[in-house]
Amino acid sequence: MFVLTLLPIAIMPGSAVADPDSEVRPVRAVVLVDESGSLTDKDVLRERDAARTIVLSELSPLSQVAVVGFGSSNGPGQAPVTLVCPLAEVTTAQDRESLGKCVDKLHRRTEREGNDTDHAAALDQAMAIMNEPDDRERAKIVFLLTDGRLDVAESVRHGPDPQARNSNAQREIEATLKEAQTARVQVWPLGFGQADRAALDAFAAGGWRQPCGEQESARPKARVVRTSADVERSLLEAFAYARCAELSYADTGSLEEGGTTDLHVNIPIVATDGSIVVFKRDKRVQVAYLDPNGEPVPKQGERHESVFQAAGESDPVESLRIRNPLPGRWTVRLTSPAGVQRQEVSTTVMWQGALRASIGLSNPSPRPGERVTVRLRLQTRSAVITDPAALKPLRFSAQMSGDGFSTIPVELSDGGTKPDRAAQDGEYSGDVIVPTTATGRLSFLGRVSGPGVTSDERPYDVLIPGPADTLRAKLVLREATVEPGGEVSGAVQVTNDGAPARLTLRLLDAPEATIGRATLTVPAGESEHTFTLRAGRPGVSADGPIGGLVQVLDPAGRPVAEDFLRVTLRRPMSLWQWLLIAAAVVLVFAAAIGAWLWGRRRAARRAADPSDLTLHLYGPDGVRRSQLRAPVDEGPEFTFVISGDHMTRTHDGRGYAVRRGGGQSVVVTDPGGRPLEPALRPGRRLELPGGLLLGVDDARGGGAVGGAPEHPAYGMTQPTETTSRRRPMPGDDLL
Repeated sequence: MFVLTLLPIAIMPGSAVADPDSEVRPVRAVVLVDESGSLTDKDVLRERDAARTIVLSELSPLSQVAVVGFGSSNGPGQAPVTLVCPLAEVTTAQDRESLGKCVDKLHRRTEREGNDTDHAAALDQAMAIMNEPDDRERAKIVFLLTDGRLDVAESVRHGPDPQARNSNAQREIEATLKEAQTARVQVWPLGFGQADRAALDAFAAGGWRQPCGEQESARPKARVVRTSADVERSLLEAFAYARCAELSYADTGSLEEGGTTDLHVNIPIVATDGSIVVFKRDKRVQVAYLDPNGEPVPKQGERHESVFQAAGESDPVESLRIRNPLPGRWTVRLTSPAGVQRQEVSTTVMWQGALRASIGLSNPSPRPGERVTVRLRLQTRSAVITDPAALKPLRFSAQMSGDGFSTIPVELSDGGTKPDRAAQDGEYSGDVIVPTTATGRLSFLGRVSGPGVTSDERPYDVLIPGPADTLRAKLVLREATVEPGGEVSGAVQVTNDGAPARLTLRLLDAPEATIGRATLTVPAGESEHTFTLRAGRPGVSADGPIGGLVQVLDPAGRPVAEDFLRVTLRRPMSLWQWLLIAAAVVLVFAAAIGAWLWGRRRAARRAADPSDLTLHLYGPDGVRRSQLRAPVDEGPEFTFVISGDHMTRTHDGRGYAVRRGGGQSVVVTDPGGRPLEPALRPGRRLELPGGLLLGVDDARGGGAVGGAPEHPAYGMTQPTETTSRRRPMPGDDLL
């Protein structure tokens, strides 16, 4: 028995390990804000809110943001651009708060400040910031908030001839946009006021257009906004798509003075980073955040595996940045103090998946002509993603290349058809045959891409075995569900055609399993060796499937066998959970007993209901003299009196009483309370004093008073459905 224990391991050729600290890619964003006189004060206020939203909603703490206001330079002492917020990182809540505050300096320029519109100067300033040294290779994004109307006719900066200045500035803009394209700088225009759509489209088309590969939604495009709600939606969409993230549907509601309202957002399982953005309008509104379990989360600090950082609590826009968010439906609870007028509030979440592809081979030491199964899985920082709905928008692909042949694509699927081991389990598989012309090194490449997911490529290099390679191995790993800290067993089956050798077990790409190795001494011939893997950390690890690849390495450190871990963690239930289950069982049992008793009582009341009876009174000569229908839904008994040869219903209990007996019998009691014999039935008459005869028809089962039952006295020819089955009984609401 071998136990995998903690041990650092150098990455060797043939490994498929992922970056152990996957992060969303940071961005360098420059927000250019038009302060010219062609915009209204309200437009500039919306621009200010838009700039603040970008600062507060950014996902990566390594990102940088700068805010630049621009107008024109029409005379001495005027500058076309103002660096309102110098380039700064958004690492801490204080960083984001500081940037959010400096945005308040943006304002509509006066004529003395230069209030025309110089897009050329603004873009020049943006490119100067983008060209500053960057040790993080951040994605570069320019947000241009403007009406798009170039106006520099009064600016000597663009030449001595006023008639040519706009043309000169336009040529400068086109040259700067070409520079942006070469430097991979995106330009996302957001139009305000009486926006020039054609000019905005030209800005979007001029910069870099493929920030997220072939993902169409991520290509920069112009947006024109008319209302504050347009600003929120359009800007966040642009910001999300520009950094290859996704935006969930917004939830809106009304917040009354002194009231509380709950809004909701959904964070998918593929999200490793998210930013819940709340537009509360009034900075006095308080916001609380509840996770999908209904538990409040801190605004700063850690809880379980999540890290939280709120910003903008004293601003009209607030956000909560979450690393490793719990997937599911989050609640945003807004509370308004007294004195704050009723207002519309909204929330949404921007999210991104910094996911890792994990690649494995059924035979990591293939020879020319042999078939190899390539397997690809996707995991977050700690768990494997198996949800088919979450994986559906993503694309899994692989290829094989090497010396002696051209690159061969490998078609992958998760449909359960061989070579795939199980349908919809998150493991995508495909076969490829190593060409007979292959020599030396083989290279396999797995790739995962899709909306909201940082595209990931995982290379896997192996060497074709030579004549001296005499070891072959097979790894046997069972599928298992264990508690965190539990053990999973496996086995290595070895065929050794040479001398005894030492093999090593290695665990890769498994943050939720113990990383280590075990040394096996294998004899010549065939042998089997078992080992144990410890999965998860008690009290820390969450429920769900965990990632990991187990490899068997030969004495030279080359993989000769490997397979994915297929282990799911399930934490033991606590005492309160057991008590909750027991209480639920008792409630279900009590409900079943109650339903049974209610059903019996209802059936008994229906059986006693006389509503479907009709009485007939006959004289001594056999001629019908009177007819009386039973009252509907008035209880199990009714009474009547006979005056001469006519029956009249009573309501005070006087006279004859009629109620149902067993089967189709009807019990009739005389005015003295004595039952009359025999019981009345359809087709059977009952003698009454004075030579009168009493008969009955029963609509519940057919029948008549005299003669054959197939000839009812009042015309029925077939048994009919009882009307009492379609009517509520008196007192049903009390059952």
